[in-house]
Formats: sequence, C-alpha cells, structure tokens
Amino acid sequence: MTGPPRELLEFLGRYDLQVRSLALGLRAVVHEEMAPCHEYIFAMRSKIVLLYGATERVIDDGMCHINVFVRHVNLGFSRGAELDDPRGVLRGTGKAMRHITLKTLSDLNRPEIRTYLREARRHAGLARRHHRTANTIVTKVKPMSPIKQTPGPMRSW
Repeated sequence: MTGPPRELLEFLGRYDLQVRSLALGLRAVVHEEMAPCHEYIFAMRSKIVLLYGATERVIDDGMCHINVFVRHVNLGFSRGAELDDPRGVLRGTGKAMRHITLKTLSDLNRPEIRTYLREARRHAGLARRHHRTANTIVTKVKPMSPIKQTPGPMRSW
C-alpha cells in the first residue's frame, strides 16, 4: 500500500488526531482487503469521502466507502442490505446501503470489518488476487472547490 495522497492529508487536517488516525487506519484495512480496486477521494462541507469500486466508475460500481465525520468514521457498503449480517452489526434502514460506525482505534480490530469487506468484494464479482499486482489501488482525488462567494447586490456606478 502506498501512503496517503497529500490532498487527503490536507482534507483530514481539520479533524482531531484520533479521527485522522482512525480514518487512515481504516483506509489501510480497506486497501488490504479490497485491492486491486479504484479509490476516489473528495471533501464535502461536513465530511471527507473515500469511495472504492471495481472500476474507475466508483459511484456506479461502488463496493464500499469511508465517510470521515468530526467525531467518528463510517465504513459503508453500497449493497450492504445484501450482506450476511446475522448479529445485526450493520446499521441503516435504506433499500441498499448499510454502515458500521467506528469511534476508536481499537474498533479497527473488529473481525467483522474484514469479513464484510471480503463479502462486499465477492458481491461485486471480484475474486481476491494473490500475486504482486493484488495491492494495486488506483487513486483519484477531486480537488477541494474554492468557497463560493454569494454575489452581493449589483452596483450601478
């Protein structure tokens, strides 16, 4: 796995150390379990989003995603309602998506995280590769948009 892109570190700069560490730790786990895959990173006002997909069309072909919030990080599954969840770990009531909330670094050691990631990968029709290219992650980062200024009243000189 390669280190996080500079832009991701800049996006995460607005969060406290625990949330930054949690987000980067979860990213490492996702990379270990989902590679090879595509990663798309962007910042929104209320969160940082990392999408993972089988192709560069990560929104359409998404397997999972990480959402970084002020106090926690969510690991979401685009087709989470289809995942086997006998213990009711996954949260969400929508038609398709489900997520797990992580609040501490020790949450990264929960074994069901890797289990759900592997199952999401299988649901996407991807077999785990076991050779050198298995760790390939193609990362794209959408630059943060400048803050839009609302134009004031028009002045006539």
